[in-house]
Amino acid sequence: MGPDLDTKKYNFLRFLGYVRPYIGLLAAGVAGGIIKFSVPLLVPLVTRHLLDNVFLNGALTEADKLRQLFLWTGGMAAIFLFVYAPGVFVRHQFADKASHRAVFDLRCDLYYRILRMSASFFSRNKSGAIITRLISDIQLAQNLVGTALTNIWMDGVAIVAVLFFLFRIDAWTTLAALATFPLYLFFFRRFSAEIRTVSRQVQEGLSVMSSNAQERISGNVVVRAFTRERTERTRFNAESEQLFSTNMRRVFVQSLNQAVTGTLMGLSPLVVIAFGGWRVVHGDITVGDLIAVTLYLGPLYLPLQRFSELNIVFANGMAALDRIYEIMDEEPEIRSTPDAVDLVDARGRVEFDHVSFAYGDGGPVLQDISFVAEPGQKIALVGASGSGKTTLISLIPRFYDASAGTVLIDGKDVRKLRVGSLRQHVSMVLQDPILFSGTIRENILYGDPSADNHAVVAAAEAANALDFIASLPNGFDTEVGERGAFLSGGQRQRITIARAFLKNPRILIFDEATSSLDSQSERLIQNAMGRLVAGRTTFIIAHRLSTVLSADLILVLSGGRVVETGVHGELMGRDGAYRNFYLRQLESMEAMPVPA
Repeated sequence: MGPDLDTKKYNFLRFLGYVRPYIGLLAAGVAGGIIKFSVPLLVPLVTRHLLDNVFLNGALTEADKLRQLFLWTGGMAAIFLFVYAPGVFVRHQFADKASHRAVFDLRCDLYYRILRMSASFFSRNKSGAIITRLISDIQLAQNLVGTALTNIWMDGVAIVAVLFFLFRIDAWTTLAALATFPLYLFFFRRFSAEIRTVSRQVQEGLSVMSSNAQERISGNVVVRAFTRERTERTRFNAESEQLFSTNMRRVFVQSLNQAVTGTLMGLSPLVVIAFGGWRVVHGDITVGDLIAVTLYLGPLYLPLQRFSELNIVFANGMAALDRIYEIMDEEPEIRSTPDAVDLVDARGRVEFDHVSFAYGDGGPVLQDISFVAEPGQKIALVGASGSGKTTLISLIPRFYDASAGTVLIDGKDVRKLRVGSLRQHVSMVLQDPILFSGTIRENILYGDPSADNHAVVAAAEAANALDFIASLPNGFDTEVGERGAFLSGGQRQRITIARAFLKNPRILIFDEATSSLDSQSERLIQNAMGRLVAGRTTFIIAHRLSTVLSADLILVLSGGRVVETGVHGELMGRDGAYRNFYLRQLESMEAMPVPA
């Protein structure tokens, strides 16, 4: 079910807000378009004059007729060269510039809006569907400016001008030419709603197909590893077939619209020739009048035909706007309150005060968690998968907000802090190191774009990344590929640690930062982590308990609750969850040190 009529109008008016700053460019484009369509309107008048007053004028000599012929045609040629040609250039140059600028602003606002969305938004929406709205839907919206908002004025003026000339020539023949116009309007309105509905369905189908294709392409290793190529081809073919069927429905409606309106336009000249010829025979109009009226049918019905096509462009564009503003109107769940303050001179004291959390209407993921991490302490989170460790640390930078209780930093409720200011003091190193296409230098600078080259090199050295970077042909200017595909897992992780060094946060979060690495890479990264955590409040999630032995506080989670707290020695002295967890790993990992 699409948006109601009031919402559609509101979305269109909002879109016009992006066009308004470039109304001068658009007006120039419209003026050029009016010139483009007005100049050819002189041709029927010149033809009529030459027929009735020159060629059929027995009082003129042959030389006079030729002189008049070349005078009028030469004058029209000059008008085309010096008026029509510049008008065509201005129409396209300025109208297209206005459309590109307006859509540039809209796309940037939409992109920024997407980036500001909360984590729950990205959980509900596939990335491919989001990209479709950012690219495909925006492109359709651009047609509203470049085509719809420009042509509607040009064609409107052209129709009025043609009708003026037609009625000056002969009102009755003009009325005959307009006999099919009521039917045209009827079918124009009839097809409008259907085209818009189907256009929205096409965009939604494209969004689904793009999302699923992007997932499979990015996860191509899994597809090939499980030999699911045929299955994925079948899935993609089914989705493509569904999109094809919807597209064919749109093509059918558009074709029917074109066929009906084209037929009506084709009948109009026949009506004019029949009725106008009858009036010529009776002496009511001249042959020149009839020829002029017939020549004006093209300039009259061409704008009408474009109005029919404009209906399709407008329907597609409005369907795209509806989808764009669905995102623009969604408020981020996590945002700064009007009275929020900056986190200044952070010390890094983190407190959880009876915190509970649940995703949406689901069951509790965290229940009544309380602890304090003093500045500079290292806090380890231990527990089975699904015990709530990652959710707990996600509450610190406010990726989510606690359902109950309070998370405090330096005694301030994180919900009372400005989100950007809070996150400037928090840095994360994840299990899956995320790099962006670009150079190593650019990825490290993501931590602090204002840093100089010396700081970048120092951060790489502290992260144990300098040696492997120096061995690369282009050093820091080496391209890393999409998601860092040209680097090994250990190299990517060291780049993310260098990025964290450059940011210089007060609070650090390591989420399984070494779990997928070989022992040599793990030693290098743990060494870098040891330098990075110095003097910072650090939270570490690790399945390998060897990484948490030196923690100042270990939280053992089970079922969303903290079931044990203490340091390694204390917890090993109890016959509890931590000891059992540790001993199970000890059995499967001979390299893990045996406790004293």
